[in-house]
Amino acid sequence: METIKKILVPTDFSENASLAYPHSQEIAHRFGAKIDFIHIIPTLRYFNESVSRLGVPLDMEEDLYPKAQEEAIQKMKELMASHISEEHRGKAICRIARKPWSMMAELAEKKLYDLVVMASKGRHESHLLRGSTTEKMIRHSTTPVFTVDATLSSEGLERILVPTDGSRLSLSALPMALSLADIYHAEIIFYHAVELYGSPMDEGWEGDPDKTEEANIYEAFLDHLEEYLQSDQKNTVHIARGESDFHDEFLVTDEGSRHGIPFQTVIEKSVTAHVGIENYAADYADLVVMATHGHSGWAHLFLGSTTEKVAQYLDIPVVTIKPDPSALKER
Repeated sequence: METIKKILVPTDFSENASLAYPHSQEIAHRFGAKIDFIHIIPTLRYFNESVSRLGVPLDMEEDLYPKAQEEAIQKMKELMASHISEEHRGKAICRIARKPWSMMAELAEKKLYDLVVMASKGRHESHLLRGSTTEKMIRHSTTPVFTVDATLSSEGLERILVPTDGSRLSLSALPMALSLADIYHAEIIFYHAVELYGSPMDEGWEGDPDKTEEANIYEAFLDHLEEYLQSDQKNTVHIARGESDFHDEFLVTDEGSRHGIPFQTVIEKSVTAHVGIENYAADYADLVVMATHGHSGWAHLFLGSTTEKVAQYLDIPVVTIKPDPSALKER
């Protein structure tokens, strides 16, 4: 289970950027977190050089940027007053950087935040792809990135989809999914796509010849899932098998009490993993939580492939989790 205490919300003051504000408020309310807003002013290097060559008595660093920063901070404070409850308001941060995503990723690298909540598109909207800043944050941020397109409500989040190939890397998305499922009383759906050349969970695992391929993959996945849960030193989450296959429950122990989080496993054949995930999520999920890397011998969950495509094209909120660097080295 993940704990979220600090949330970072990037904004360029566009209408699209405002879609992230209610999401961050809802999550902060559930976790008791603080929210910081951040605005990045791009450095105008070439304009600055041109002004210098013209001999104009204007210094970008001393004359323009401080004024722009002051105005941006004031705008963010007004937005926070309008959209964020007082008890969850943090700081309004304005930085100057040539690449906005690089500055935000740097803050994430320092582990200052537990979650970044940002709109999938900013001021320069594309109807086909998520904004370039968002894409680069997904690729580089070591902090989970929650990208949103529409408002989120506690009533509307009932099914959380976790794409998986059964690997530890793909299951690194599970702690965040469990935390969100816990606070929203949602069900977790593990989705596994069997592509034309088979499933990585077939490798080195002998199934029951009397069972279907889906049933054997399901049993293999539960074995992988059980192994992943047992590696957690806190040992607070266990699997309770359901009365029928593909429908089970997590038993979560928290401060002496125990409660359940239902989960189901969906196994489908698909031409490609990302097409299967997108089609299923569009009809049966309210949120997708997925790792940026998957099985080392099955590259369909590597960032730049499945995760990036899903994050780009899906119209529901997506949370991307970059596995710990040590886990990436082990794969």
